[in-house]
Amino acid sequence: MKKSDSHVHTQYCPHGTKHKMEQYVKVAIEKGLEAITFTEHAPLPIDDPVPSKDSAMREEDVYAYLKEVKGLKAQYGHKIEINAGFEVDYIEGKEKETQLFLEQYPETIPYSILSVHFLKLPDASYYCIDYSKESFVEKGSELGYEMLYTLYEKTVKLALSEPFGTLTPKKIGHINLIHKFKKGYGYTDEINWKQLLTLAKKNQYKLDYNFAGMDKPDYGEPYPNKTILSGAKKLDLILETGSDAHEPKDVGRYFIEGEID
Repeated sequence: MKKSDSHVHTQYCPHGTKHKMEQYVKVAIEKGLEAITFTEHAPLPIDDPVPSKDSAMREEDVYAYLKEVKGLKAQYGHKIEINAGFEVDYIEGKEKETQLFLEQYPETIPYSILSVHFLKLPDASYYCIDYSKESFVEKGSELGYEMLYTLYEKTVKLALSEPFGTLTPKKIGHINLIHKFKKGYGYTDEINWKQLLTLAKKNQYKLDYNFAGMDKPDYGEPYPNKTILSGAKKLDLILETGSDAHEPKDVGRYFIEGEID
């Protein structure tokens, strides 16, 4: 497996840090990585439902983001492979808007990630599942955790069903993100992970093997967890390591040190 960090954020992320992208590249080189892929949160096709309104990059920053990656490739390409993609949100009901965005940047699709952070609730509003433990527990108490998990399973299934045709990014991000706050409440997960993984295999998706979960106090594991990872390996699903770094020091976190199954 190539020593690569294929899930990295930048200063264009409103909930990240202001470190320049060059600093991420320098850390990647220092840690002996062979490749780094920037995957900034693509602009949302909905009004950001989180209180801080900082889930994704601004539309007006996309050009500067892609231009900066090109400059870094020119400067450091002889030392490390550098790619530009997006972390694209699959948002139920906003497929057309998302496809129009992807049509503008087809060259990024092979390096992009398709993630589920937002659920469309029964009242047609959107809810961000990973904003905070307090928010998740409050919503779980209000709607029922079974409802949230059922909606998440449905949404991931839609994301794995090639919603944008040939423009669909074929890597699913942190597939069990719904578990991020699991130590903060009591609920037995009844999602059919085997079915989701089988669909991923059928449609030739890769999995984001995401080590950010190791640093989440109410989770403490990579995404996917050991059980889901075992199922993925049985299906020979391709895993791509990613730190989900939002600051340079996190590039390559854990998997570079060998904490990988």
